[in-house]
Amino acid sequence: MLWYTVLLLISSLFSLTVIPVYAEVTSLQTDRALYAIDMNVYFTGTVSKTDSQKVVNLEIHDPYGNLVLITGNASESDGTFQIIVNTDDPTQFSLAGTYNATAFVGGESASMTIPFDFSPNGFPVIHHTPVAQNNTQFSQNINESNPSLRPTLSQHEYVLHEGVAIGDMLTLDRANSTSTGSRQSTNGYDLKNILYPSMIVCGAGIVGFIMYRKKRRAKSEMNANLESSHETQNIDETKSDYALVILKNRLANGDIAIEEFEVLKDVLSEP
Repeated sequence: MLWYTVLLLISSLFSLTVIPVYAEVTSLQTDRALYAIDMNVYFTGTVSKTDSQKVVNLEIHDPYGNLVLITGNASESDGTFQIIVNTDDPTQFSLAGTYNATAFVGGESASMTIPFDFSPNGFPVIHHTPVAQNNTQFSQNINESNPSLRPTLSQHEYVLHEGVAIGDMLTLDRANSTSTGSRQSTNGYDLKNILYPSMIVCGAGIVGFIMYRKKRRAKSEMNANLESSHETQNIDETKSDYALVILKNRLANGDIAIEEFEVLKDVLSEP
């Protein structure tokens, strides 16, 4: 019986050294889903009761799966824990996308992993779904059949791969629409090149017509003034001739003397 007890004791020691028992993280969460530069990320969770007051380790991986940070904090007596991480270090948080945080006690076999989003400019992160094999083949066929679409498709793939924000996607869409509009203007007629010269010609025609009307009106007024002046002059001459006739009749009748006739004649001759 003694050798059996010794054998049992040796096997127990061997199982404790070779097959470690990992602690268990039962829950893990963050205080929000999206973070920007220089913000605190509050990781909270719980561990099993047997692992209370033990150190909870936290690993953070970037969107490419690279380890960027490892930290930790001891859990409370009730099994709860809190770990605070700040995003102000650009060597750790610089890429826009989904990061993964893994919490464990002792070993990662009983760990828990949750995702959270980070965006330097604070815009939401685009989450794209995996593309099926037939869709990938379809996009390849499009590239082969229409080479002009290759730059556009590669730009979108780059944007989705980097996990850029919605604002960047909208900027890219505007750029694509602008380039499409430029190609359409090159292939067809540019309305600006037709509209502006037409407006200039119409404006010049209107100005010329107005000047012509003013010139004709001024000429008509001048002719009317000349005619009126001639009529007035004729009337004055007629009156002057009539007065001279009367004056001659009075001289002939002996009503006035020759000297008085000459004086009155000079007066009537004055303009």
